[in-house]
Amino acid sequence: MKFRFFLFILLGVANALASDLDFTLVNQTGRSFEGLYITDSSNKDWDANILLDGKVLTAGGNVRVRFKNDAKSETWDFNLVDDEGLSVTFDKVKLAGVDTVTLKDVNGEITAEIE
Repeated sequence: MKFRFFLFILLGVANALASDLDFTLVNQTGRSFEGLYITDSSNKDWDANILLDGKVLTAGGNVRVRFKNDAKSETWDFNLVDDEGLSVTFDKVKLAGVDTVTLKDVNGEITAEIE
């Protein structure tokens, strides 16, 4: 009984620390991305690269994107840079309640499917 209570408390704390903006970015393109920049849509400058320490979002890979609990914007801009220098930008993406963003290559154009 004590274990169940502890598990319930632990899950509650984990959920309290997670932001409603956190999501998993899935790469279903044939490209690897070395740069992932996300910023509040009202910000005119890109924040730091989320892919730290040489980490790469490989083709077929995924990365968990986490926000600070005080992040409050309604819309966010994404910029992805692949290993050949191609830059792909998505503007004004609503992330509240989103679990997964899947990158796809549709007829040579990188698209994002929001789930």
